Order: sequence, then C-alpha cells, then structure tokens
Amino acid sequence: MSSKNNTTISKTITSLRFPLIIAVIFIHTQLRDTVINGTAITDGFRFLIHDVLYHVITDEISRIAVPLFFFISGFLFFYKTIIFTKIEYVKKLKKRFRTLLFPYVFWNIVVLLLFLLTQIFLSSMLSGRNKLIADYNFIDWINIFWNHNNGNPICYQLWFIRDLIIVVLFTPFIYNFIKYTKIYGIILLGLLWIFNIWFDVVSFSLTSFFFFSFGAWFSINKRDFTVDFSSLRWISVIMYLGLLILNIILWFNDITKYFFLNNLSIIIGMIAIISWTAYEVNENRITPNYFLAASSFFVYAYHGMPIALLIKFYMKFTATFISEWTMVLGYILIPFIIAYIGVGIYAILHKFFPSFTALITGGR
Repeated sequence: MSSKNNTTISKTITSLRFPLIIAVIFIHTQLRDTVINGTAITDGFRFLIHDVLYHVITDEISRIAVPLFFFISGFLFFYKTIIFTKIEYVKKLKKRFRTLLFPYVFWNIVVLLLFLLTQIFLSSMLSGRNKLIADYNFIDWINIFWNHNNGNPICYQLWFIRDLIIVVLFTPFIYNFIKYTKIYGIILLGLLWIFNIWFDVVSFSLTSFFFFSFGAWFSINKRDFTVDFSSLRWISVIMYLGLLILNIILWFNDITKYFFLNNLSIIIGMIAIISWTAYEVNENRITPNYFLAASSFFVYAYHGMPIALLIKFYMKFTATFISEWTMVLGYILIPFIIAYIGVGIYAILHKFFPSFTALITGGR
C-alpha cells in the first residue's frame, strides 16, 4: 500500500472512532426499560414516534458500530505484519496486555465500586432486579469479569473488549484460516453470521470472529479496504436504504422470521460508511478530530453507569408529565450529554494526569 493509501486508511479510521462511540451510547439509551423500585415508569404508555425513532437509530443504524470496531481491530492487528511468526504473536500479545487487558480489569473494578456506592447511597433509584454486592458469593465475584449479567461483565459495555481479547488469543488460527481458505473462508463466516448459525458460549461470539477476520483479511493480503470499497460507494448506500426501509416495515408488523435481512444490512451499511468516509477524507471535506478520537475509549468505558443514572433521574423527573415528546427529547439529548461530560472528564484527566489517563485507556 502506498503512503497516500496509508494516510487515507488512518484518517478514515480516526474520523470514524468518535461517531461510532456515539452510536454505541445510543444503543444503551433505553428509556423504555427504566425500572425504579420495581416499577416500570413507562408501563401503560404508548410512544409511537419515540419507538420508531428508537428502532431506526438504535436497532438499525447504530448496530453497525460494534461490527465495524471488530473489523477495524482485525485490520489493525495484522497491519504491516510481513510474516506472522510465534515471536510476532507473543509481541502483539504483550502489547494487548497494555491496550486491552489492563483497561478491561480497571474499568470493571471501577463499575463494581460505583455499584456498591449506588446500593449504599442511592438505593431508592435501583430497579430491585440485581443482587446486592454484599450478598455476592465466590462465583459472583468471578463473573464480575466474565458473565455478571446476560453474558456481560459488570461493566457491561466491555463485553466487546472481553470478546476481542478472546479473538486476539486465537489470531494464529485466524491467520492460517485466512491463508488457507482465502476469501472463501470469510464468505463462509459471513453466511454463518448472517443466518445466526453458531454455538452459544459466552465470549466466543460469531460477530467478533467474523468481523475481526474480515478486517484481518485485508491486512494479511496487503489490500486497502478504502480502495476496495470505493467502487461500492453508491450501490451500498442504495442497498442499505432499501434494506433499512424493509426492516422497519417488518419490525412495525412484528415479523421476525427475516432477521437475516437486518444482519445483511449491517454488512452493507458498514461498507457504505467506510467508503463514504474515505471519499470525504480524500476530498478534504472531513478532517479527523484527533482529540475526540483519543477520548473515544474513555467515553466508551465510562458511559455505562452514568447513562443508567441519568436515564433514571430523567425518567423520575418527567414521570408526572411523561409524554411522547419527553421520551423523544430524553432519547436524543441523553447520549450527547453523556458524551460531552465524558470528553470533559477525559480532557481534565489528560491535562493533569496524562500517564494515568494513558494507562486506563490503553495508551490510546
């Protein structure tokens, strides 16, 4: 790849990082699930506009973010790797200890402490559905870092990091799989993912293995995905919009048997986002914001507990005059408020405690 292509790839990835984190925050902005003292705030209410908006943004568009992060991770893992030897594998594992494992352990411990403080001082805001930390047994303490609730660690959004760590451990297998099966192996994994054919084991997600391998395929074969996807720029947008409309119609009519169309739209949407971002970068209409990109991991890691608390406070405050528009307003504003606060905290930490900040964000 030429230096110009390397620059385009770098700027494209940097430009995408923060917007994709905003998408992840939208996924976790679930006002309808708010439960305080065992009571669901939205029980008995219908919010058609909110529900449609939520489905389009959260269940359709934002779902592209996590697969795209796995794709980028796979590409970067093998980027500029000439031969993937045992020595190279160990070298990369040591680096991932700093960039993945340490932040993973740190943020799960932080959330554990926040949960404890919440249970002590804000017990009236709890849903009543979670076990008290004071009652944890040995298995509960182990599951903090693995499967605390519904297949997630206690810092639930870090399931991505957990699954990424597992995939990284399997990179020798992935490397040889790609070398021997070529593009056909990627197509096979893609079909398995689209039709949801996989075993159900926590941390061994097909999403992580397929999209990581998809991104790795480009690096291993010394290909530039921004160039390869450029010819699909228009067709991918047209196909994605068509699938988006179809998926909305199916959702509105409560038809779930065509779930594979949603998975297909994620792959096509990912190609559309990459190709258009790269195009805008090359046309100098998008300039990467390196500070926001650097803050992305911090915002991602910190946002889980704050967004849950902000949603509870907002829903409790608006409960007496809850309406379609309070729901829509909360859904739109809360993710940006959380992101804005996160960037502000990151800026302060980065200024006064740069080494510590680098440590808890994996040196990003």
